[in-house]
Amino acid sequence: MKALILAAGAGSRLAPLTDDRPKALVPVCGVPILFKQLDDLIMNGIEDITIVTGYKSAAIKQAVSERYPAVKFIENKDYADTNNMYSAYLAENAMAGDSFLMMNGDVFCDASVIAALLENASPNAIVVEAGRYMEESMKLIVEDGRVAAISKSIGPEEAYGVSIDVYKFSEAGGAAFFSKCAEHIENRGLRRLWSEVALNDILSEAEFRPCPLDGRWYEIDNYEDLAAAETLFCKA
Repeated sequence: MKALILAAGAGSRLAPLTDDRPKALVPVCGVPILFKQLDDLIMNGIEDITIVTGYKSAAIKQAVSERYPAVKFIENKDYADTNNMYSAYLAENAMAGDSFLMMNGDVFCDASVIAALLENASPNAIVVEAGRYMEESMKLIVEDGRVAAISKSIGPEEAYGVSIDVYKFSEAGGAAFFSKCAEHIENRGLRRLWSEVALNDILSEAEFRPCPLDGRWYEIDNYEDLAAAETLFCKA
């Protein structure tokens, strides 16, 4: 099992904190988001980890390499003109031939979230907080226990819950995902799409199941999110 962390974004809504560092290095309770993710993965036995960097790439490489020397990096030099599907697309060769977890570099969560995903019986799974609806988050439609759709545009009457942007792919599921990423990027020239667009496109051929959230999480996009995350995690 490998892990892929997509951490190319600038995090402009967290400026000036992100003037000299990418969003993934912004601390929550004194711990950079990215360090928490790496600790959670390693605690759960995943040590083959690749980070896709972009904005302030050198800052991530320096900070991570000092503490986690085995972690590998891929640089998305076009981060300003692309989205996280393009970052994932760049990592196809690094993930090929194995199952892997994929997450965005702005999700702060408990290690138990990763443990539950690894223990989930489905080889392809999406961590979901069932029963919650958030306008900015990816929502899921689940039919007969299988994820039928994932999109930000799903309405509250259809939504099973919200994705926390942490995913598990089998080798075959990953191959289908990367193939769809390439189709959008290479054939259609679409470089600003969310990775979930490609994921949604393969749900009819690759069976994904919802993995119930086991623990706390927060996606950190702005100062309001950062304050809420510190309220949630720092008193524990």
